[in-house]
Amino acid sequence: MTGQNQTIQTPILEVTDLSVSIPTPRGPIFPIRDVSFSLERGGLLAIVGESGSGKTLTGLSLLGLLPEASEKVGGSIRFGGKELLGSSEEEWNTLRGSRISMVFQEPQSALNPILTIGSMFREIFQSHPSGINSDQRESIIRELLSSVGLPRPDSISRSYPHQLSGGMRQRVLIAMAIALKPDIVIADEPTTALDVTISGQILSLLLERNRVDRMALILISHDLGIVRRTANRILVMYAGRIVETVSGQRFFSSGPSHPYSQALLLSRPSAGQKTKYDGPLEAIRGQVPPLWDLPPGCAFAPRCPKADNRCRTESPPWIETGPDEAAFCFYPGSGEDAA
Repeated sequence: MTGQNQTIQTPILEVTDLSVSIPTPRGPIFPIRDVSFSLERGGLLAIVGESGSGKTLTGLSLLGLLPEASEKVGGSIRFGGKELLGSSEEEWNTLRGSRISMVFQEPQSALNPILTIGSMFREIFQSHPSGINSDQRESIIRELLSSVGLPRPDSISRSYPHQLSGGMRQRVLIAMAIALKPDIVIADEPTTALDVTISGQILSLLLERNRVDRMALILISHDLGIVRRTANRILVMYAGRIVETVSGQRFFSSGPSHPYSQALLLSRPSAGQKTKYDGPLEAIRGQVPPLWDLPPGCAFAPRCPKADNRCRTESPPWIETGPDEAAFCFYPGSGEDAA
């Protein structure tokens, strides 16, 4: 009888061995390679890594918004137990905004320049009927615009995107992303172009929606300060592949296990609580290799201080580093090893 009333929490999102191929004159490249992770309802997950690591494309793939040039998509994306890969555009459209939404990194290109802000909100509600009348809808739009720190919401609603600053457009995108109370919000650099005060307000809003509505949040960011505040779990990506999955608590306390993750911590400005990673900034030597010219072994080997000949010639295994934690490395080390 014991356990009959216990609820087993199953992931709302399960991504397994997701890979994307894009043809180029130099041959096919794989901007996403064998990406796997899961997310529970109300979960807080961050994806970090340098530019070009595949973070944004991973987020776009969860909405079926891959580049037209994409030739091959492999693996699995299951949302609520249903396989999404292979879905029709109509099926994707029923999910976008209402069940999974995204805060895009470039607000200027994400907003329709010939529509007012209010018109774009109305299109969102009309495309996903919810039974609210026009008066309720206008009230909700005002509340959403106010919630992201936009003054005079009625004036904003009548404005066109070009009449707003970059920071204001970014806040409009965030309001649109949460308008229908989706199950998952993918926030790609959501505080870009925002000052510190507004950035804090936006993060508080997203965390409140996470807590109150059980909205799961996937945060894509270069800013480890923001990640530190929000994420329970962190995926570190490099050259299209996840190289470490680690708890947020461990990442910022004792430290991660993969040499690349450790290098990211050492290269960030520190503030607040002091850790062994605080001190003079250390640049990560070298550059991310181009996707058409990846080394035969570990992609990080040419930049890694621990790399040996094995790392340069063989693909490393996944090695468990803790409960639900692992690193894609022959020689994962503790945070103390990097001190």
